[in-house]
Amino acid sequence: MAGQVSVDWPTCDEDECLGICLDAGDKCMAHAEDEELATALEQVAQTGRIDGRGATISSSLLKRILDSTPRNPDGNAMLTEAHFSAATFQADTDFGGATFQGIANFSQATIQGRAVFGGATFQSIANFSQATIQGNAVFGGATFQSSAEFGGATFRGDAWFEAVTFQSSAEFSNAAFQGHASFNKATFQGHAWFMSATFQHAFFLETKFIRATFQCDNWLDGAIFLKATFEGDAWFAVETFEGHLNFNGATIQGSAEFGGATIRGNAIFNWATFQGSADFSGVTFQGDAEYRSATFQGNARFNDATFQGDAKFDGAMFGRANQFGPLLAHQRLNLDNVQFAQLVRIEASTISLCCRGGQFPGGVQFRLRWAGVVLEDTDIPAPSLLIGIPSLASKKLASAEQQIAADWKQQYAGQVSEEPRLLSLQRTNVAGLGLANVDPAGCRFSGAHNLDELRLETDVAFKFSPAPVGWEQRQVVAEECTWRASRARPGRWTDPWWPDQADPRWPEYLEKPTVLAPEAIAGLYRALRKSREDAKDEPGAADFYYGEMEMRRHAHGQTRRGDGGSRGRVDRSILTAYWLVSGYGLRAWRALACLAGITLAFAFAFHRVGFTSPPRPATYWTSLLYAFRSTISLTDDAATLTAWGQLLQALLRLTGPVLLGLALLALRGRIKR
Repeated sequence: MAGQVSVDWPTCDEDECLGICLDAGDKCMAHAEDEELATALEQVAQTGRIDGRGATISSSLLKRILDSTPRNPDGNAMLTEAHFSAATFQADTDFGGATFQGIANFSQATIQGRAVFGGATFQSIANFSQATIQGNAVFGGATFQSSAEFGGATFRGDAWFEAVTFQSSAEFSNAAFQGHASFNKATFQGHAWFMSATFQHAFFLETKFIRATFQCDNWLDGAIFLKATFEGDAWFAVETFEGHLNFNGATIQGSAEFGGATIRGNAIFNWATFQGSADFSGVTFQGDAEYRSATFQGNARFNDATFQGDAKFDGAMFGRANQFGPLLAHQRLNLDNVQFAQLVRIEASTISLCCRGGQFPGGVQFRLRWAGVVLEDTDIPAPSLLIGIPSLASKKLASAEQQIAADWKQQYAGQVSEEPRLLSLQRTNVAGLGLANVDPAGCRFSGAHNLDELRLETDVAFKFSPAPVGWEQRQVVAEECTWRASRARPGRWTDPWWPDQADPRWPEYLEKPTVLAPEAIAGLYRALRKSREDAKDEPGAADFYYGEMEMRRHAHGQTRRGDGGSRGRVDRSILTAYWLVSGYGLRAWRALACLAGITLAFAFAFHRVGFTSPPRPATYWTSLLYAFRSTISLTDDAATLTAWGQLLQALLRLTGPVLLGLALLALRGRIKR
């Protein structure tokens, strides 16, 4: 024992005894003669000060000590100072109802029986650091007016701190609770530190903070369970956490219950591990909530949760969760690098959702409202859905959402709508993804994998290109809008909205998309066209085909010598002619207009140089009728052609059917199902 405890007081001359010597001799109170002990106890009665440091105190000696202490009107002991550091109590220790006016020092003490301090009042520092209580520790109803220090203490029996009031700091860092630990109805007015504490209870025991009150509101204060370990269930059915709640690196092997609590400070669960179920249903987070790299091995319930600050789940892993939400996030919902091992349904109403590098091997169903959505570098191989919903499934959250919807509309005018806005699928594997009731007008698709398998379902419409007449409009992707807006010649094209790096709704490292080359944009259109064709949506595919051909035409226009320049000019000329004549076989009116123009021009040529013997009467009108019949390969024996006329007729018989065919092809592309 002497080698384990370092003391700074004169010790008893008995072998291996660390007890402090009495004033009247060289013995401690455990080994002193009766006369010396009586003198010491008389001083206790007069001063209320007792010094039993390092002593071994038997049950009989403790009774004599307590019988000697002054009493208050209620008959309970009153001690001005109590020094029992490194002392050993061989039996139950009962200071129930006692008042400690000065310091109460039980550091490194060992209590081999029960330790009863129920109803006690500690007016000064109460030091139980590194103490060992082998029986039950009963502090129910006690009041700590100054700091309560239990750092490194070991509770081998049950630890009862029910209805205890900690008016200052409560320090339980590195404490070990080997039995049941109950802090039900306890009040923490200062910080509550349980850093690296271990709750080693058996499987049928729990750690309870039911209806406890955490009133500390200083930015350093709060309930701090940094790297704490709970080997059983942990119940935190607390009405309000006034300060921060910190579970960084904590491990909860049983169930973790936080349902219904209000956390007014920040809630920090970074790198925490929940091996059982984790219930945060109905929790209101008034500050930021951080679950970075947290691990949820069991069910994780966030039903009816409200996040008034940021909700950060980047890097979190969910092993068995199949439901995430419904939840309401006033600011941003961050799911970067999140991992869900099985099919999950994520339901949320939020102003922004950022999911980059997410893993959904079993599939995911995003059910969202209001959100701007960024899904980048995410793997969605299984059948999945991103859908906009008219309202949350939770009536409680729906009513709360209505109260902040007006603020969203006012603060982010023109940038938000109830229908989710998909902003990016860059580098995402969208093999199993379907979109419904979503606005993809500003979505970037650069580098998306399996884009040809993306399913565009109900109420999904891209932005329309600017055009002087409605029938010339077409659906366009954001990359083309950005490319056209970036060109030297400004026009009616505008760059789609993208979050600013200073926008608090989005991570500051959200990079603005680069301007793609036309050939890369053509590839995006090609993949989207195939997706529409596989869905038997020919009209929808037609717009994407038009966009593909437009980008191919502009790509050839940018070709330089040494890179196939001659071929590029030829290809561009062909594509330009195809565009002018029929809008790539998709604009019937262009083909018909070209046919009409050619017919009018050739009729004039027939009238002037085409006939040896013209049809009667010899007017321009009869020449026009002749030219029209020639376009559909009808002959007219009433007229005799010159050599020039025969050439004109041959050209009409070639171009007329081609232009008519292009017009019919365009009409078919618009009406085919």
